[in-house]
Amino acid sequence: MAVGRRTRGRVLVAAAVVTGGLLAGCSTHPGDAAVVDGRAITTAELATTFEELTPIFQGAGPQDVLGVLITEPFATELAAEQGDGVSDQQALDLLRTVAERAVGEQEAARMEFGPGAVAIARYSLAVAALQDAPDPAAAVAEYQARVLDADIVVNPRFGEFTTDLGVAPPTTPPWIVTDDVAVAVDPGSVPPAGEPAPTP
Repeated sequence: MAVGRRTRGRVLVAAAVVTGGLLAGCSTHPGDAAVVDGRAITTAELATTFEELTPIFQGAGPQDVLGVLITEPFATELAAEQGDGVSDQQALDLLRTVAERAVGEQEAARMEFGPGAVAIARYSLAVAALQDAPDPAAAVAEYQARVLDADIVVNPRFGEFTTDLGVAPPTTPPWIVTDDVAVAVDPGSVPPAGEPAPTP
């Protein structure tokens, strides 16, 4: 079963963080939220990153962090090629600094950050390095070109990789009725795969 639609796009240079949102609902594929040139980004990685960053970052959705996890290696690789490599220790130092400002030194000292959180910070530092390059426009253009050439597959439960900002939220099928609080689904009303949605 396919993970999702293949799409190529330009990525806006912006750091992003994650909130809980849709993480629990993504189970249509064995553990993958996205695959980039054969590199899997698991839903577990997203969930762990959210849990670790929630105390210090707020306001964005799971699509934002997924977009960063998809594109981070391209930014980090290019920054290194231009002589501004970013180490994991630098990324951890950034996370510690942000954590101390957000929750205080004592609480920050108890926090742990895994690979996903480190990747978010590494991305932020790499993008800053590209923006400070001798020719930032050329650096960003090269970064975008590498993303354009990537084979990106996103689990449709998380949305779709777009040409604007990474991963756009999934759209609600017309046979699902929504309100401000919940999504109500009549199991018998959902058409089998490959059949059109019912008409009113």
